Amino acid sequence: MIADALTGAAGAPSGAAGASVVVFDFDGTLVDRDSVIDFALRYCMRRPARWLLLLVCLPLAAVMRFRSLAASASVLLWALTVGGSTRRFVLALREYAKATLPGFAHEEIFAELTRHVSAGDHVVIATGTLPPLVRGLLGARRHHRLPVVGSRLRRKWGGLVAETHCIGRVKVRELERRFGIVSWVSVYTDSFADRSLLSRARNVTLVSPSNRTLRRTQRLLGGGTPLRVLEPRQR
Repeated sequence: MIADALTGAAGAPSGAAGASVVVFDFDGTLVDRDSVIDFALRYCMRRPARWLLLLVCLPLAAVMRFRSLAASASVLLWALTVGGSTRRFVLALREYAKATLPGFAHEEIFAELTRHVSAGDHVVIATGTLPPLVRGLLGARRHHRLPVVGSRLRRKWGGLVAETHCIGRVKVRELERRFGIVSWVSVYTDSFADRSLLSRARNVTLVSPSNRTLRRTQRLLGGGTPLRVLEPRQR
């Protein structure tokens, strides 16, 4: 069960046949921050030795970023977890999702999500963060279970590293691999990194986009796809 939580392998219900698929991003969309980075900082503050190891590994993570984001993330995840219990790490993720992450939720975007669910749409969350954080927040909000594709981890060299970093085209691949989803009606995101999703949507909602993200999305869609911008209230 612990391994399932980290890899995203735990089963999730698929939508009813014929239902419209709506894809939500998580970080910056349903919550107002990068949940993994925020969790990591809080996790290390309570563990000074981890904080020191993370600082030592930062230069290597910066170099590995030129190779890939997954490689850079793997260095930092390894520093967070090497020599520790996977079970305790997952429990810490779940506690953060239950106790801290609800304070960063965008209520307006959750209202959109609830509206789609109530309308019978097949809502799925596709995110670069870890599935336990998504499922933990949904549980804390007493929201029913939703399909989630997220980054998957595995053990290596005594710690956890990224097996897949679920961003960009990887989201499209994981949606098909996990749930057989190959088309969608709507996408909610804050990032142009999701252009592989955006380019195939019939309508798009950008959440608090930067001016650059808005311009790039407008060019990508070319005026043929309805584009809406939502600006949730700042906390």
